[in-house]
Amino acid sequence: MIGSTEPDGNISPVTTADGNSMTIVSLANSSLVEVDTAGKLVPQLATKWSASGDGLTWTITLRKGAKFSDGSPVTVKDAVDSFTSLLAPNSQSPAKSSFTGIVKSVAAGSGDSTVVFRLERPYSDFPYLLAGANTYILPSGVNDADWIHHPVGAGQFVLESYTPGQGVVYKKNPNYWDAANVKLDGVDIKFYADQQSELLAFQSGEIDSIEAGSQATASLKSADYREVKSGYVKFDGIVFNVTKAPFDDVKVRQAVAWALDRKAIVDTVYGGAAKVANDVPTFPDYLIQPTGLTTREKDLAKVKSLIGDRKIAFTITTYQGEQTLAELVQQQLNATGNFTVKLDIKTPAAYYADGASTPWLNAPVTITDWAERLPSQYIGLLYAKSSSWNASHYSNPALEKLAAKFDATTDPTEQQSLANQIAAIE
Repeated sequence: MIGSTEPDGNISPVTTADGNSMTIVSLANSSLVEVDTAGKLVPQLATKWSASGDGLTWTITLRKGAKFSDGSPVTVKDAVDSFTSLLAPNSQSPAKSSFTGIVKSVAAGSGDSTVVFRLERPYSDFPYLLAGANTYILPSGVNDADWIHHPVGAGQFVLESYTPGQGVVYKKNPNYWDAANVKLDGVDIKFYADQQSELLAFQSGEIDSIEAGSQATASLKSADYREVKSGYVKFDGIVFNVTKAPFDDVKVRQAVAWALDRKAIVDTVYGGAAKVANDVPTFPDYLIQPTGLTTREKDLAKVKSLIGDRKIAFTITTYQGEQTLAELVQQQLNATGNFTVKLDIKTPAAYYADGASTPWLNAPVTITDWAERLPSQYIGLLYAKSSSWNASHYSNPALEKLAAKFDATTDPTEQQSLANQIAAIE
């Protein structure tokens, strides 16, 4: 029995965005590939992948004999239709942005087991995109919007029942391609109103497992519990809209960076279970790490050298899940004497509201958490002028040229050089 807070919104393999809903769909579905804790690609519904000499065509070979939970075979048409739907102009899938500007088309290849992706530009990490959230292969013609009521997938378990306000029940999928190595006969997920209720249920023995952050697990240290640590799963970004004063001034942005005590943030907000990102969106388990950077530590003399005695007031907008971090950042900045920071804490629905004026993309300063992605994806999503998720409204043609070169090369030495150049840009 697993505990979970109630998922937000519609539960669909294609459009789900919140973590609880993702857990629900992930147990019953499968992608072409996965990424293991060492950052390596692992075959799932695909067994092989290869690129053409020019890097513009990727051929994916499907696993023979793979089936959906209803016993029907996983076919090339299913894979092609799944990605065609994901990439369609009217697609509402969060995964669409990962492929925009990269994938030109997807079609059946030769024979009955290959899928061919043609790219707009060379992208050496393309197979990693196939492991992203919302990239599940569904039966052709499935109504993904109603999937939770008619669930069919190629995952380890079959979703037997979903009851809003109560939970989800699964049984082992006998048609799963690797069913012999699935050790559980089933999984039950029970919903709770909030994490505190979930924690109390776990401590009482009502449920066997919970997913909790470092702050919550600090209260669970006991010989009765076994703690399983995941790898790096997200980063929290403080984002400035660089088109609006005062953050159109790079010195102000740098002053904020030097005013923060990052170690205190790691220790207080994450219970020590995090690593300072040093203003570079590269996860510590990615194979190419920027080198030659000076780790920023709190330096109030540096702040003074950048902005002198200026008094700068602004509001940080974020949502409830980032409130602890926002409050500590506010406290640290206000203590400098240079900054007067207020907070605007919204519900997740309000913060990530649809529409052109959504707060997380338009407020002058925001704190947003991002799930693990490739560095090149983050550069494209966060800093490219054309990106719909560029909350900083930053634009730098030189950065975009370096990013394009990084995407295209398969030479580790060149990748390292380009990663260093990208990371050095302020």
